[in-house]
Amino acid sequence: MFSSRIWLLLAVTVGVCLAVPDLDEIKKNLRKHGPDYYKNQPKMNENTVRLLKVDYWFRTESMIYDDIDNKEKDPSTVIAGNFSFETLHHDVEGGMLGRFTLTQCNTDNCGNPSPIYIAFRQGGNNAEHILKASDESDATWNFLYAIVNTIYTPAEYGEGDEQTVDTIYGRCFVNFGRPEDKRFRRIIEKCDLGYGTNFTKFEGIESVQYDQDVWYTQNTKVDADIIMVDAIEMLAFKSPLHEKYGFTLESRTHVEITNRTRVFVTSYCNDTVPSAKCAEQAFGAVRVGGKLYEHVKIAQEQSNKLTKLIGTYRRHLQDMGDSHICEKHSLLYSQIAQEARLAKRQDWEAAIQYPENDHVLSLIASALGGVGTAESITTAREVLLTASPDYLDDLLFGISQSSSNNEKWHKQLMYWLGSLDKKSEEYWKVANTIATVLNKRCEASTSSLNSCNKGKETIVNKFITDLTAGGVEVRVLEVLENIPIFGSYTFAKKFICETESEDVQKAALNVILAASKNLYETQLTHKLIKLFRNTCSQETPTSHSQLAIDILLKCVPDHQNVATLILRTETLNPDDQEKWHYLYKAIEASGNKDELKAEFWSRMRKFKVFRPNFLHRALQADSHVHWQEIADASNFQLFSTANTEFLQKSFKRSIFELSMKKGRKEHNLFSLSIDTEHLEQFVTGSASSRSGAPQGSVRIGVAGHKLPTHHIFKGSTDLLSTVWEADGRTHKAFEGHVPVRDVRLSVPLLSGLTLDVDSVGAISMRVLASAEVSLWNQRSNAKAEAYTSGSLHLTASLYHHSEPVRHVESTISALSTFTTDTRAIFETLPYDFCLRTSNSNVDINQKTVVQDQIGKHKKKTLNRKRVHPGVTYRLDDSTIRQCNSYLEQFRL
Repeated sequence: MFSSRIWLLLAVTVGVCLAVPDLDEIKKNLRKHGPDYYKNQPKMNENTVRLLKVDYWFRTESMIYDDIDNKEKDPSTVIAGNFSFETLHHDVEGGMLGRFTLTQCNTDNCGNPSPIYIAFRQGGNNAEHILKASDESDATWNFLYAIVNTIYTPAEYGEGDEQTVDTIYGRCFVNFGRPEDKRFRRIIEKCDLGYGTNFTKFEGIESVQYDQDVWYTQNTKVDADIIMVDAIEMLAFKSPLHEKYGFTLESRTHVEITNRTRVFVTSYCNDTVPSAKCAEQAFGAVRVGGKLYEHVKIAQEQSNKLTKLIGTYRRHLQDMGDSHICEKHSLLYSQIAQEARLAKRQDWEAAIQYPENDHVLSLIASALGGVGTAESITTAREVLLTASPDYLDDLLFGISQSSSNNEKWHKQLMYWLGSLDKKSEEYWKVANTIATVLNKRCEASTSSLNSCNKGKETIVNKFITDLTAGGVEVRVLEVLENIPIFGSYTFAKKFICETESEDVQKAALNVILAASKNLYETQLTHKLIKLFRNTCSQETPTSHSQLAIDILLKCVPDHQNVATLILRTETLNPDDQEKWHYLYKAIEASGNKDELKAEFWSRMRKFKVFRPNFLHRALQADSHVHWQEIADASNFQLFSTANTEFLQKSFKRSIFELSMKKGRKEHNLFSLSIDTEHLEQFVTGSASSRSGAPQGSVRIGVAGHKLPTHHIFKGSTDLLSTVWEADGRTHKAFEGHVPVRDVRLSVPLLSGLTLDVDSVGAISMRVLASAEVSLWNQRSNAKAEAYTSGSLHLTASLYHHSEPVRHVESTISALSTFTTDTRAIFETLPYDFCLRTSNSNVDINQKTVVQDQIGKHKKKTLNRKRVHPGVTYRLDDSTIRQCNSYLEQFRL
């Protein structure tokens, strides 16, 4: 009882103390308004609350420019005027309801925005609910929403000063600094912009930087009001490929208090009513979102341009012909691929069934495949493949290059595969494509890759299980090469150094070679060493030994014992000179590519037992590995690797790969694998113990996807037919388009304007091949030309009240041709030949268009061009020796 009285007394004391009037405030009001000021005040009752109305003056300025040198000359958009902020309600949970209203416009471009209501959390200014007046039909971004977004933070209440959260711009880092000298600071940066399409195949080809810096000045004497706000906002799209590419946007906002009024009114809602609910009940406000402003219109409505762009591409193709490509091929395809995502089924039906589009159906099929939705698969099967089944390959290539990671799309692909006969060619083509699609699903993030490798991805497990259920086939392993995860690796490893056929073991080695070195373990390395040493139960072909070398060298230096096991096998009388020559060249190539590996092998050779000897220079062999850097600029390294095997002076197989590396991430751009069997009996005139029917096959890989193997000839009859048909005519070996950039986003600015940005990019490639064999002159000439076009295109449009203000376009394109020319003389056996590899001039064009959409509509166009001279690439020592021999024969 006594304690209860003490607590009651303390409560009364606190209440009395808190009720003591502010004498300084009373004296101030008496001096200002006279002695009758308090007599004339309305009588307050228990339903009367004290609220605030604060008047502010504001000014915002926005500008977009293509180059910093033009910043001072370019126009800007200014909005200035006055607005008021009113407090309307406080709830018991610490929430507060405020209203922002335009009171005056000084620049005649403010429009007529309706008041905005915001429910926020006191203490941290955390925005929770945004509401609009009921008489406003559509909520469209304007400067009132911008002011609200400037003052209130998207950070979560109570989660600290530094957070990475979802904002209206995307997922961003938000820092709300503690007060220093009456000033707070909010920084928003490191944003993953946009909630729509934001795809980049090669990280770093286009950099996007968004920064927001807001300073708040507080009045610490009277209720801690914000008396001044200064905000700076910057958005820049740039590319390391060209310093003039892109644009920069800046906006600045200044807000300053002009008046502060206390008002006493009857409370609008009971304090138990949440602030957002009070806005709806008392003011009829309608919610338009939370801190993400979900139902506020930001992006401008645009009609779909798919049909128009396809028509433009068709006319361009008619004017230019089909012999080569230009920068417009890749540019137009990238735009078509972007519009394809928003196209409806009737748009596709119209494009596919339009008679004049027959010669561009390959492009339409590729774009449809790249959409990556369940609806696109249905449209492709029911419309495209029903009317034009010959375009299955183009459709599948488009699917393989899609950036989509849609679960329903993956299931539709699996349903399609399940409906096909496993004995049909279509089944294996579709399976080969699905393997690449699911591999992208696994590589989407570190966690998803771990999930795939641990067998936790149901759809991936089902695909591999169904594919391998019918037993082992070479085609099964070729498909698994496109999805080299742990399940594929484990399946392939079972056939290494076992009793399976040579073709199966070779295909299994290719799967393991494609897999990550993180999957390799001691059991595998021991099997590979046995292959290399030719100590398996079956005799090991040289091809298998060389593939084993390629895999073992990937292990180094992670598995350091591998180097010891290899070098211990060295002798002065090697069993297979081609194998050992290939090993030494492969070690040299790996050292050229990676300095750490070069240092590792150098240290190994310093041991007395492993010191190099005359054997390295005395080998009479032509098999080799050649690594060559092509370009290194802007942190991108472009290089090629060529692996070639010879058997008894005759060509056996080769793998050429063109790759790009940025940081630790390596991308395969193009690969060409040529494989032959049993040709030595025709080339050298001698039959080996492995003699059989001659075979030749080719497999092309583009942007991480290996196409199905194409068999050139099987048997002597096919070989002879191929030779007779080699009359020098040019054939199209491959044509395809690879999207590399697809971004579409709308950015609401703190100045009240909005910015729509579209960024697209693609690489187009056309490979033409020709071969001529003259049995009379005993000469042959084979030529392959890869015409390559790449484009990156960016458009940025600044809008004010949905009206265009300024438009910037920036484009960069590159065009070049890669050529290989092989000539041979077969007057004597073994024949002599020479290979020449070259690259034509690299033409780089950059174009910028800046156009004002108001006033005189001034337009500025800038064209810039650079030409990098073509080069003929240095050959490996073995190839140089062969070329010298060829030239000697040619002179004779």
